[in-house]
Amino acid sequence: MSNSSFLSADDHLSFNDFLDNILVDFPPQSPVMLSHGSDNSTKNTNSSSSGSEDGEPRKWTVNYIEDQRRKRLLSNRESARRSRKRKQKHLENLTNQVTRYETGNQELVKRLWFVNHNGHMIRKENQRLRVESVRLQQRLYGLQQLLTNRPEIQHSLLPSAWPCNNNVYVPIIN
Repeated sequence: MSNSSFLSADDHLSFNDFLDNILVDFPPQSPVMLSHGSDNSTKNTNSSSSGSEDGEPRKWTVNYIEDQRRKRLLSNRESARRSRKRKQKHLENLTNQVTRYETGNQELVKRLWFVNHNGHMIRKENQRLRVESVRLQQRLYGLQQLLTNRPEIQHSLLPSAWPCNNNVYVPIIN
C-alpha cells in the first residue's frame, strides 16, 4: 500500500480527499489477471506484473482487494443499518399491537364486569319477584278459602254478565 493511505492522528481529510486517497491507483495502467489455483493458462502474460521490482501491479492488486473489502464492509454496514431499521419498525409495530390489545382487553373487562353486575342485579330482582309471587299466591289462596266458606259473600262478589249489574252493594259482615 502506498504511504498516502496511512494517515496520522493529526491529518483531517474531507470526503473528497478520502475518495481521492482510495482511488489513487485506480484504474490501473495495464490489465492484471488474477489467478485462482495452479492453472498456468490464466496467469498474466505481462511479465512486469509478476516480478517487477517497483511492485506497482502488485500494489494495484492489493488496493483493488482492499477497495473490494471496503465496498463489502460498507455494503454490510448499510445492510445491517437497514436490518436494524426493519427490526426497530417491527418492534414498534409489536408495541403498538400490544397497546391495542391491552386497551381492548381493558374494554372487555369493563364490559364483563357490567354484564356480571347487571346479571347479579337481575337475579336479585328475580328472586324478590318469586318471593312476592309466592306471598301473593298464598294470599289469593287464603281469600279463595274465605270465599268458599261464606256463600253469601261469594254470590255477591261474582260479576254479572251485564255491566250495569256490577254496581251491587255488598254488605260487610263482621
